[in-house]
Amino acid sequence: MATHPDYPFSKIAYGESMEVAPGIFWLRMPLPFSLDHVNLWLLEDAGGWTLVDTGYNTKTTIDHWAAFFSDLLGKKPIVRVIVTHFHPDHLSLAGWFADEWKAQIWMTYSEWAHAQLNQKNGPTSDLDARMKFLKANGMSETSLTGYNNTRPDFLNINFPLPPIFTRIIEGEDININGDNWRVITGAGHSPEHCSLWCSDRNLLISGDQILPRITTNISLQCHEPDGDPLGLYLLSLSKFKQLADDALILPSHERPFYGLHDRIDSLIKHHNKRLNAAFEFCTTPSTATEMLPVIFSRELSEDQIGFAVGEALAHANRLLAEGKLYKEHCSDGLVRYSQK
Repeated sequence: MATHPDYPFSKIAYGESMEVAPGIFWLRMPLPFSLDHVNLWLLEDAGGWTLVDTGYNTKTTIDHWAAFFSDLLGKKPIVRVIVTHFHPDHLSLAGWFADEWKAQIWMTYSEWAHAQLNQKNGPTSDLDARMKFLKANGMSETSLTGYNNTRPDFLNINFPLPPIFTRIIEGEDININGDNWRVITGAGHSPEHCSLWCSDRNLLISGDQILPRITTNISLQCHEPDGDPLGLYLLSLSKFKQLADDALILPSHERPFYGLHDRIDSLIKHHNKRLNAAFEFCTTPSTATEMLPVIFSRELSEDQIGFAVGEALAHANRLLAEGKLYKEHCSDGLVRYSQK
């Protein structure tokens, strides 16, 4: 029977830090979203610090970093930034650290490529495609307007990235102050998300792949309408099940926790429940938007509708891959799923 995660630390305030293991600090930064914070991880390293993820590019976040520079960092520079994935709450100040400190930027190739595409083209390059995709999957004009007004503007949010980076790959060991941190990549939430595992210290920096209470957003993207992101995500969870169950997990949101295997089991159960609900709902042809009430029990805010449709589609396409549903492009322009 699954248990609730064990939280060994109390919540810290925005702009505060806490040492969670010798030489490893938890920093909590604000976000201007419903999910109102992101966790960053600062690790003592030779000649300075290694930082995992950067926070969101706002004046408030930069002011918090200024305070850290004069206090926590002990005047030592951040020499390396490891970015778990390209989403702006994790990446958008990477270029600032490269500019301010000449810090090296370490990322997986797919995440770097997505970041560069967003930087060069911005969200407007595929906005028409995204809007047509969501409309075809049942979103109303009102919801589409809300989505357009709340989507991240990568051109203005992300501090410009430097032209070079260091590529990290699955299974690679990154040495940080004498400790080896193994790269574990996963897909579904983003194309090549990087988590870091230190077996000697029994620590996992999980990024967004494993969170203690909320579930990671797994969405179908407009540029890959026949993809199976949920299948890829569930496959990636099997990698983490091989790690020590008593490891301390350092996630990108909420608090550090224990209970890795139970949390993985809970995530699998959660998605299986959603898959069953979506399958049962599709006794008659249904759009992804029509599936939302059976997949989400809570009321969705304006900035969540687009993500929610993407998640519904991820579940529908998993059922499609399993041969349980089929997809039809209907004469009214809508895409509907129904049981075979």
